[in-house]
Amino acid sequence: MPRENLGHKRLRIFFSCSAIALGAADAWATRFTMNPDGVSYLDMGDAWWRADWHMAINAYWSPLYSWILGLFLKVLKPSAYWEYPVVHLANLLIYVATVGCFEFLLCSFIRYRRQSAKDLTAEDQVGLPEWAWWTLGYTLFIWTSLILIGIRVVTPDMCVAGFVYLASGLILRIRTGATTRRTFVLLGAVLGSGYLAKAIMFPLAFVFLVVALSPFGEVRKVAPRIFVSAVIFCAIAGPFLVMLSRARGHLTFGESGKLVYEFFVDGVKPLFPKDSALRHPARRILETPAAYEFAEPIGGTYPPWYDPPYWHEGIEPLFNISGEVRALTSALIVYCAVFFGLFMQLNVTTGLLALYLVAPRPSVCVKCAATNWPLLAPALSTLGLYALVYTELRYIAEFVLLLWLAAFSGVRLPPSRGSRRLIASVVVIVALTTGFSAVWSIARNLADATNADPVYWKAASALHEEGIRPGDKLALIWDEEWEKGALGGTFVLRLAKTQVIAEVPRAEGFWTAAPPTQLRVIQALARTGAKAILTLGQPRASARDVSWERLGTTNYYLSVLEKRKP
Repeated sequence: MPRENLGHKRLRIFFSCSAIALGAADAWATRFTMNPDGVSYLDMGDAWWRADWHMAINAYWSPLYSWILGLFLKVLKPSAYWEYPVVHLANLLIYVATVGCFEFLLCSFIRYRRQSAKDLTAEDQVGLPEWAWWTLGYTLFIWTSLILIGIRVVTPDMCVAGFVYLASGLILRIRTGATTRRTFVLLGAVLGSGYLAKAIMFPLAFVFLVVALSPFGEVRKVAPRIFVSAVIFCAIAGPFLVMLSRARGHLTFGESGKLVYEFFVDGVKPLFPKDSALRHPARRILETPAAYEFAEPIGGTYPPWYDPPYWHEGIEPLFNISGEVRALTSALIVYCAVFFGLFMQLNVTTGLLALYLVAPRPSVCVKCAATNWPLLAPALSTLGLYALVYTELRYIAEFVLLLWLAAFSGVRLPPSRGSRRLIASVVVIVALTTGFSAVWSIARNLADATNADPVYWKAASALHEEGIRPGDKLALIWDEEWEKGALGGTFVLRLAKTQVIAEVPRAEGFWTAAPPTQLRVIQALARTGAKAILTLGQPRASARDVSWERLGTTNYYLSVLEKRKP
């Protein structure tokens, strides 16, 4: 093996092993954490693997991730203590698979760039050498995957990243002449699986197919094979789409986009919306403070968030100019914060601008970067789709990485020693700052004592000591403020294998009410069939004859209601 190739191989091994090691450290550091979406995916996985099709087919949560989580729990059968660590083990293995997907993309990208390297030599210019692509690509991958997406968050976003990398790599292979039928079969399979991971991949699949349709003008040659990709995509995505459409009573590939539009553009509350058009509103059992009952017909640990389309059925999203302006403004702020905030701090934006500005003709750099439109088209399409509704960093991480690869591929400098030194300096500085930032963030997670505390398991164990058994129904007094602790009570109740059937979603309204009002609320919750009430934080002045027991050493408190049932 030539020395240069051996060096590249060593770089690949070093960075892939570093990526996996950092991912393993992050998974271990956050092994006891949970988030609201994760509880719904776990409940959904259980439903799929016990063949409860009525509960399993869900228009809001895509199935692939729940299949993976359900499989891990079914095979390993962890105790309550180990359930969340097993979930993070599944996340880690998904991340390891994503490392392999990115490796495929980067290999395809470097092969794609070799033609440009020949053009650069002919034009007496230099760009990033191969070692720089391995270094820059992997450090950006580690940072976007572990910081922007993260293993601690129980969502399918890492799965989606893997499928995006695979699809992008296959597109680049097609662009470099790999137009065999096998490549197009794989493309269709990847796009179909991507849709099963997240509904956004359904419209994006057509973007990828259109991009693959025109490699170097050979449309007639490629079109029949693109048709093969489309058939494979339909064969994988079609059965679930049909089941979903039958369950919802109309043609749909998922209701998540519709509901998120309602939440963030139209201003509809995600939990307990108020609208006269609602077909299945949660039953309001008390006006002040508001209390709701939702025992039937939806299952799951927390029914209002297990099947949001059911509880929002009847509300139709309305085009809202002020809401759209707000959504676009918010997206613009997020994108500016990413490219001119986060990545500026990592010297990525600064380094790229330095390379462009020292070029004899910066406009040529921009034009050369635009030749990577097979990467730019899906990335910009996705950022545009999210901008119209709502965006989070974990949604766009892989597409941001595609944009950076395309942007750095536009570098064109004179073939001097100074140019090569500048490129090497920028790549090394970016790699060091990006790598240090990722390591520092994971080290902080490891040092954070709250991450290592199985507080949800402690509270669930204490629930059992208080006489709460799997299958019991409970009520919550909780502050359901989005992004500020919403659904936190479900993290305990999922481990206790119990279900929430009633709730006071504004705890402050309960604790500041007069004792007679508090007693009336508790009696109303008792009439729903709830065995006990769970709340967070030490109860304040409470109604007479209502006792609250602290669950072990946690900050959760329980009041048993059995004696108050009518």
